[in-house]
Amino acid sequence: EMLAMVVDGLKKTGLKEFQVSIGHVDFIQSLFLAAGLEEDEAEELRTLIANRNFFGVEEVLDHMDVADSVKEAFHLLPELTGGAEILDQALSVAPEEKASQAIHRLKQIDELLHLYGVEDHVTFDLSMSGSYGYYTGIIFKAYTYGSGTPIATGGRYDKLLSQFGKDAPSIGFGIYVDELLMAMSRQQIDIDTDYLGTILL
Repeated sequence: EMLAMVVDGLKKTGLKEFQVSIGHVDFIQSLFLAAGLEEDEAEELRTLIANRNFFGVEEVLDHMDVADSVKEAFHLLPELTGGAEILDQALSVAPEEKASQAIHRLKQIDELLHLYGVEDHVTFDLSMSGSYGYYTGIIFKAYTYGSGTPIATGGRYDKLLSQFGKDAPSIGFGIYVDELLMAMSRQQIDIDTDYLGTILL
């Protein structure tokens, strides 16, 4: 429902060409655990992956005592981006049960997104790890041309609210209004600021 809301909200701004990329933190975290990385090593790889510097990832792993099967999984990360067809490929290199469960969850989400009719605006990216450490499940980012950064980001954070006295599962997203307006301007979409404010509220 949250993903469908993102798609619907962006459509109502007038955008037609955009994609919401979905990942799952448990998949990438399982790779880090299977590689036996220290926190600083995992952070280095996380930064390289976020920057799509997969050559750097391979170079770092080549200097570590990491199982070949895990190296192969990292090697395949650039290919694990696209439609639902990449989920089976990701499942074949999942290093442990937690990673497999993450892929099965994404498969379920894909089926639900078809029911909502928003599948044309959705892709999967198994290299996503999230910019914040509190994410606990799916994470997503929305992109369109005319903006160099995501116009919306979000995900599941089931443990965050417990730090504020309420133990409850949560999911949410934020729209970067400046980036959205910049993209709309470059795509020559008329901007009715009063109407846009109503949508975003």
